[in-house]
Amino acid sequence: MGAMNHQLEIPPYRPPTDPSLWATWSTGRILGLTVMLMIGDFAVQIVFYALGGGLFLPVLLGTLGGVFAPLYLLSRNLGLPVARDFSLRGASPVVLVAAGLMALAALAPTSLLAQLSLRLHPADPTWVALMAENMPTGGLDLGLAILTVVVAAPLAEEVIFRGLLHRAISRHWGPWAAAIVSSLVFGIVHGQPWYLFGLIGIGFVLAVVYEATGSVWACWVTHMVHNGISLGMMLWNNEATDEVAPLTVTDWLITAGSLVFLVLLGRYLLQMRHPGRTRKNPDQT
Repeated sequence: MGAMNHQLEIPPYRPPTDPSLWATWSTGRILGLTVMLMIGDFAVQIVFYALGGGLFLPVLLGTLGGVFAPLYLLSRNLGLPVARDFSLRGASPVVLVAAGLMALAALAPTSLLAQLSLRLHPADPTWVALMAENMPTGGLDLGLAILTVVVAAPLAEEVIFRGLLHRAISRHWGPWAAAIVSSLVFGIVHGQPWYLFGLIGIGFVLAVVYEATGSVWACWVTHMVHNGISLGMMLWNNEATDEVAPLTVTDWLITAGSLVFLVLLGRYLLQMRHPGRTRKNPDQT
C-alpha cells in the first residue's frame, strides 16, 4: 500500500520556462538582434528619405518602423517580460532628476570633445546644408523635431545601446568593457565624424547612468535633456554650425567643474542603487 501511495503522488508544480531573452537567448543572438535593429532603423530612414526627403520625419519613421515595431512583434510573439528584458523598470523621481542633471553636467565636457573632433575633421558641407534646409520653420515642424529628436529617437537608442548592447557585453566582460564598447558604437553609428568624440563622450555618460541605475528610463531622461539642449542651441543659432570657437580659460574651468559634478552625481546614483559600494556598512566594526 505504501508503494502504491508513492506511485500516485502528484509531482510538484513547475512554473513554465522563463521566456526572457536573457534566460533563453545566447549573447551572440542578442547582439545579432541589436545589429538588426540598428540596420532596420537606418534602412527605414533611407527609404522614407528617398521617397519624400526631409529629415525629422524619416528619422521618426525609422524609429517607429525599424525599432519599436520589431520589438513589439518580438515581445508579443514570444511573450517576453518587456520591462525586465529591456531594462524598462520604473525609476524614482529623485533618480530621474539626477539623471537629467547628469546631462547638464556633461554639456561642457562633451562640447569640448565635439570641438576637438571638428578641429580634426571639419563638418561635411552637405550635412551642414541638409541641416540648414530642414530647420523647423513653424509650429508643426517644431513639434515634429521635438517628438523625433527629444522623445522618440533617444528612447529607441537607449533600448538598443543600453538595454541590449551594454547589458549583453556587461554580462560576459563586465561594466567597463560594456561602457567602452557601447559608447564607441553609439558614436560611430551616428555617422558624424566631426562630432565623434562628443558623441562617444555622451555615450559614456549614458553608460554610467545605466550602470548606476539599471534603468533605461533614467538613460532616456539624460538623453532627452542632452538632445533638447542641442536642438535648442541649433534653433537659437538658426543653423547647424561647423565653426570651432577658440577655447578660453573660462571654458576649461567650466569643464573641470562640470566633470567634478558628473562624478558626484554618478556616485550619488550608484549609492542609491548599491549603498554598500559607496559607504561602509554601519554593522561592520
